[in-house]
Amino acid sequence: MKNFLYILMFIITINSLYTKQITITPIPVNTTKDDFNSNITHNGKQIYFTTDRRGGQKVYVAELNNGKWTAPILAKGTINDGDQIGSVSLTSDGQFMLFAATDHQVGGFGRTDIYSAEKVNGEWTNVKNLGSKINSDAWDSQPMISNDGNMLFFVSDRKGGYGGTDIYMSVKENGDWGKAFNLGSVINTENDEMTPVIGVDNINFTFSSNRPGGFGEMDIYVSKMKGKSFTKPENAGEPINTNADEFFYYSLPNSDKAYFSSSRSGGDGGLDIYIAEPNPFESEAVFLLNGVVSDAKSLKPLGANIVITDLETGEKVADLKSDDNTGEYYVILQEGKTYSITAEKDGYLFFSERYEVPKSKKGESKTKNINLSPISGGNTRLLVFFDFDKSTLKKESIPELERVVKFMKKNANVNISIEGHTDDVGAADYNDKLSDSRAAAVKTYITSKGIDAKRIHTKGFGMRQPLVNDKTEEARATNRRVEMKILN
Repeated sequence: MKNFLYILMFIITINSLYTKQITITPIPVNTTKDDFNSNITHNGKQIYFTTDRRGGQKVYVAELNNGKWTAPILAKGTINDGDQIGSVSLTSDGQFMLFAATDHQVGGFGRTDIYSAEKVNGEWTNVKNLGSKINSDAWDSQPMISNDGNMLFFVSDRKGGYGGTDIYMSVKENGDWGKAFNLGSVINTENDEMTPVIGVDNINFTFSSNRPGGFGEMDIYVSKMKGKSFTKPENAGEPINTNADEFFYYSLPNSDKAYFSSSRSGGDGGLDIYIAEPNPFESEAVFLLNGVVSDAKSLKPLGANIVITDLETGEKVADLKSDDNTGEYYVILQEGKTYSITAEKDGYLFFSERYEVPKSKKGESKTKNINLSPISGGNTRLLVFFDFDKSTLKKESIPELERVVKFMKKNANVNISIEGHTDDVGAADYNDKLSDSRAAAVKTYITSKGIDAKRIHTKGFGMRQPLVNDKTEEARATNRRVEMKILN
């Protein structure tokens, strides 16, 4: 018995040595008014939040420079054109926003509605009401969009709920939001459930509730999302929760920090924004890809549309945009997956490339800059796939070929050359014929979609124009390619 007690005391001692104390720290953007709903973008470099510091709730933004937050400024654009502008949520690239507003100039369905906005040249514009599949004649607010832009969570007191305010969800269907549905009795109760936040892993789910058994008024609860089901929520406990209100628990990607809002004593007044460190409820680590889109000749930053597609399933996993002023983009990917990355902008050839995220690379950040060639005299590598030693197009090639068709229809005065290239394995004359056949297969697909064959020239170069002069498999994979060049 004595030995058992010694072992138990030893385990407790070791655990205490390795258990870090959670520190709760206010960030220097708070005022004596309500400051809440921190939404962190650009991998922790920007914070959007709601405040009524000047009377009436509006959206503000601050930036993190050299470890210090800049003075918050009113978010530019038309998003703040309303009586009360509430909670905001942004995609990971910081270019698309959902927000709640009362009496916005765009118009609404109920007391408060949810709207979308796009960032154009540094300003939030193109404000749109999300429509009747999301909004009702009641209070609809506190939107939260998943990092891939395909899931929406929000809060409503509409009829038919479990009582008080409930959390609802919508999933994108063919680019449009599907009809919202209640998350059910695992999450919602006869009390109030509010401020849903889905983690960057699309698994970690937090929200606030004043259900019985908490520490105070509104407490943070934690659940796991599996498909469209949720595990039983658990109270986040102290020191996250207090006898005051706690809302909007947001875990920073690949970090031990979490941001949340609280009216606890010791703050500047009202609701304040705090950091919890280390974060006891971290989302799973993710692979973050970022970079800058630029003009290939002038190197001027460009705002381009970027689509990320899972090459195995053909599913579009992200539809984002690089910043108009800086050209920066950010996207979160999963380990062990192979994607296509495509960037498009009017006046430029589209860019496509295969990108593989190795296994066991979670928690990493990688930079991939993208250069777009102006249409005049430009060329681009096509992301098309063939079986070994064959010229039959694989189904993974279809999205890329459809981009070529779209480009040709949009630029009716452009003629192109489709050029096939092989690696250095095999006889030269055989590779010449193989590259000819592959270029011809691409042309056949494009012309089958109504493009005049006279606009498309083909040529096979075999192994004679390698991009990399090396014998490694990586170099050979680079050299096996199909290129599209502008002829006029």
